[in-house]
Amino acid sequence: MNFAEPIFPAEDRRCSHVMVFTSGKGGVGKTCVTTNVATAMAQKGARVCIFDADTGLANINILLGLRPEFTLEHVLNGQKTIQDIVIKTRQGVAVVPGASGVAELANLDAAKVKRLCAALTELETEYDYFLIDTAAGVADNVLQFIESAPYTFLLITPEPTSLTDAFSLLKLLNGHGYKGRLRVIVNMAVDYPQATETYRRFVAAVEKYLELKVEYGGFVARDEFFPKSVVQQAPIVELTDSTPATRCLLALADNVMKHIGAEDNEVSLADYWKNFLLDDTDLDTVSDSIAGEAFATEPLKIERSVSAESCSVPFSADELANRLLAAIKNQSSDRNELEKFTTDFIDTFVEQFGSFPQAFRSLIFRWLEAENYAAPRLQELVATLEALYMAKHQQPIHSLENSVARLVAQCQNSETQMRALLEQLRSAYRQAFRKDVFDARQELLDNIRKDDFSEEDYQQLLDALNQAFESRFKRRYKGQSDLLLESTAETLEAMTNDEKNLQAQIASLTDDFQKLNARREALLSAISHGQQNNMAFSSKTSL
Repeated sequence: MNFAEPIFPAEDRRCSHVMVFTSGKGGVGKTCVTTNVATAMAQKGARVCIFDADTGLANINILLGLRPEFTLEHVLNGQKTIQDIVIKTRQGVAVVPGASGVAELANLDAAKVKRLCAALTELETEYDYFLIDTAAGVADNVLQFIESAPYTFLLITPEPTSLTDAFSLLKLLNGHGYKGRLRVIVNMAVDYPQATETYRRFVAAVEKYLELKVEYGGFVARDEFFPKSVVQQAPIVELTDSTPATRCLLALADNVMKHIGAEDNEVSLADYWKNFLLDDTDLDTVSDSIAGEAFATEPLKIERSVSAESCSVPFSADELANRLLAAIKNQSSDRNELEKFTTDFIDTFVEQFGSFPQAFRSLIFRWLEAENYAAPRLQELVATLEALYMAKHQQPIHSLENSVARLVAQCQNSETQMRALLEQLRSAYRQAFRKDVFDARQELLDNIRKDDFSEEDYQQLLDALNQAFESRFKRRYKGQSDLLLESTAETLEAMTNDEKNLQAQIASLTDDFQKLNARREALLSAISHGQQNNMAFSSKTSL
């Protein structure tokens, strides 16, 4: 690939910050940390884009609830533009689905290189940060993604296997002369002391045996809320801001924006991919050179383009196969070349016969057996198959009834786990439909109607409801009968008061009547006395 001419426009090009998130092994939470850090940065106003560089899995799509219709492969083939394949999450993070297009980057022709360069130049103007989520492990394509990046975040956990695999990854980077800045993030730590101790032990080994400077990038605490966020297919930083893991992730996002975002970046997204494509060419050359110096015999070379004349050999397929196997066993063969040949052979087989070899099924089981049926490998395989099934058939691979049965079986008759499962499902239902999945009133009535519900249970329920009412409304509960009795008592009290007032009025009238009667008696007595004395009364005589 010739880069003598500038394939990326240099004028007026703003430099975005490119960083890689990687790990030495699967199952350490690399993609989960990547998506949450990107979401936290977007919440703070940054324009963030995630590039999915994991060719084997679709973890980003699963964690964020995305279903991409197109990938980078469609851009390379000229079928879609970069804007057509970019997916925006509801949190404002852009995602570039890589899938098979990432694997194709190692063998691009001039037309595809031109399309990729134009697409990346267009994309770079729209975002401040590009987070590249690589596959786990030490494969060549993973190393290429890291070697081209100015910043690399290496995810480790306190588990010994995570530390040894991460050390192996750094050992390879050290051999390739990596010049970028390395930061280690300790994930799934119980607390800060365990995280710093894990980092200290890891860095001590790196400084002793390697020539790499490894900085502390932060830690993420182990958090029981993570499984809930996975079930709801939403970043944990979106669901809550008060859990230990959320606080750690928000701090990570702050540090990225504060330290990396404030630096003058000389490596843009376009520069990153230019280095990536250059590294691909240079690595092949260096690999061939080293192989030639290390072995006395000529390494086995697999010619990728074979003419029709050269195929006309007087050997049967069995003889050719036996010769090839013998050459592989007896010569110092280049593993990368053999893998490329195997890929070409399979492609030719499928093109010729229309299907894959029957032995492929047993090869998958042999691969798992060679990996000792490691949990991360099985999880990766199952997750990939489920994602592919969903993309192909637009429905989950398991029925709803089957999924529920699997979840129940996973609880292993543990009441605690069963309750936790129900709470997660109930929380997801409330978030989706803005109401509770259960009708509390109907559930209560159904329980009361059960044959084993006694009067004692009913009284205890009433007492509990009364206490809940008093705690909620700060007053004692009063039913209809209580309110009727209270109203009756108030009415009787009012009647008693009215009776007392009436009796007082009667007493007052009786007193006035007695006074009037006394005056009448006095008047009659005065008249009688006047008649006896022959007194004459005038009409105006005053008694």
